[in-house]
Amino acid sequence: MEEHEEIEQHTKFNSALPLILKLRDLIFGETKPDVYTRITVYFNALIWLIFLSWHLISYASISLREVIFTEKKIDVEALIFERGKLLGFQPYEFLNLLLNYHIISAICWGTIFIGLILIWRKNKLFNYFIFIPLIIYAGMILFFLRWRYFMEDTTTFDKIILLIFVLNILIYWFIQRAKRQINI
Repeated sequence: MEEHEEIEQHTKFNSALPLILKLRDLIFGETKPDVYTRITVYFNALIWLIFLSWHLISYASISLREVIFTEKKIDVEALIFERGKLLGFQPYEFLNLLLNYHIISAICWGTIFIGLILIWRKNKLFNYFIFIPLIIYAGMILFFLRWRYFMEDTTTFDKIILLIFVLNILIYWFIQRAKRQINI
């Protein structure tokens, strides 16, 4: 009797793991940064995930308001119109502002993720990818939707974690800047 051995050829298509590992190394690099940088990135990535998820879910909920009404009999449009009137907006104006705010905010938070990757890789350009989108984000809340929306409709939790995010990034930026100046 002859034994036949099946020889499995390993190719890059047998498993997704090599592709995922290559993608991870491409994005984050092959070396891990120091502990402080890792903690900063992990902590801020959690905050990033909260805000990005919130804005995407909000955008989807507002965009699919007819489906929600059909399925759940919740008139999202009427709720938005009423809240817009209380905040001093015209009904459709507030609806359009909310849609634009949530999609632009999601783009800002997507850009912030690139900044977090640059922090991980110790690239000095991270500050542009974090601070510029944060300024745009804050400007949209304060000037696009106005101060009253920020004070009344933004939760305390959102305000606190956004403040923590900004302070954490600022502290990290100052520490990295001081390290570079000492090495010069």
